[in-house]
Amino acid sequence: MVSAEIYYEGKQVKGFVVKGHAEAGPPGEDLVCASISALTQTALLGLDTFLPVKPLWQMEDDGYLECWIPENLSSADLQKAVVIIGTLELGLKSIEEGYGQYLQVSKRRWTRCCSKSICNYLHRKKG
Repeated sequence: MVSAEIYYEGKQVKGFVVKGHAEAGPPGEDLVCASISALTQTALLGLDTFLPVKPLWQMEDDGYLECWIPENLSSADLQKAVVIIGTLELGLKSIEEGYGQYLQVSKRRWTRCCSKSICNYLHRKKG
């Protein structure tokens, strides 16, 4: 099963984490997994392309992708991020409606270090 978590601090979107495999078909033929991958990677590309500061992200071969929007964005750029991640959430929820046995989408409360890997990355970069 794929778990997709969209993180918020209050009403402000902060990022997303997607992990797992749908296993809705043989490897290479799993349309549910391919759809989820297409949506999440397109959202990452959108954030990377349309924001002046690149998002922090990490992707692994085992079905893991996390992406965090940068801090200190202008309100206009923050609105772009909200639209991109909001569209991702709509797409994932649509998949969940038809294929809920393979995908669970949830909203989570963001804390300073929701992701150890990104926190470690940030600490290495500062140190």
